[in-house]
Amino acid sequence: MGVKFTYYGGMCVLVERSDGKKLLFDPYISKNPQTEVPVSRFYDVDYVFVTHNANDHYGDAEELMMNSRATLISGSDVVRRIGEVFEVPRERRIGTMYGDEREIDGVTKLHTVTAIHHSKTTKSGVTASAPAFGFIVDIEPGITYYHAGDTCLFSDMKLYRELYHPHVMAVGIWKFKEPYPPCDMAPREAAYAVSYAGPEVVIPTHYPKGSSAPSVFERHLETLAPHVAVKSEIEKTFVCTPFRVE
Repeated sequence: MGVKFTYYGGMCVLVERSDGKKLLFDPYISKNPQTEVPVSRFYDVDYVFVTHNANDHYGDAEELMMNSRATLISGSDVVRRIGEVFEVPRERRIGTMYGDEREIDGVTKLHTVTAIHHSKTTKSGVTASAPAFGFIVDIEPGITYYHAGDTCLFSDMKLYRELYHPHVMAVGIWKFKEPYPPCDMAPREAAYAVSYAGPEVVIPTHYPKGSSAPSVFERHLETLAPHVAVKSEIEKTFVCTPFRVE
């Protein structure tokens, strides 16, 4: 048995524990040009993680929360946004902040970490910003996942390597929509981020369909972190099995 990872484009990643529990990160599905999987495919998820309140990350969080028994894990602005659509029971929402560390269900542990970005909300013509997050999640013993979220490169990623030893990392490598100008991390910087965090496997994310960014990222990775396996296929599951000595 092992932990299954499936990438669906954007920064949407499904993680399935060996006991069958499902964790969905940044559930951008129905309007995602990189997948045709219906949102209903994910009605059985147990946890929905949202890094910040951008539509390509918040995505279908409302539909999932309304049609599942999932627990939402995000910042207070995302929790409020969903709460404006329907009342989410207290036991199904976990508001988090930088530095938060908690056991979720006795198996999985959450570490909420920095993402140098912002979570924007506009209401009645007024725009407000809140923190954006990265999530480092001890999925189960022997498998830790770093979902970096939208962020630029920063040197504290080296500390995450020392503190949490992530095995799998999802990292943004370019702007998600062309010609939308902001780019959180270009391929070269993303390769440095991987070398800092030190995963065994990386999922390159957050680039438009048909982009050359993945190939550029892999070329830089060959120099900066040649030992890291790249899993870039969309809708193709891979399995990570903990190394054990018995």
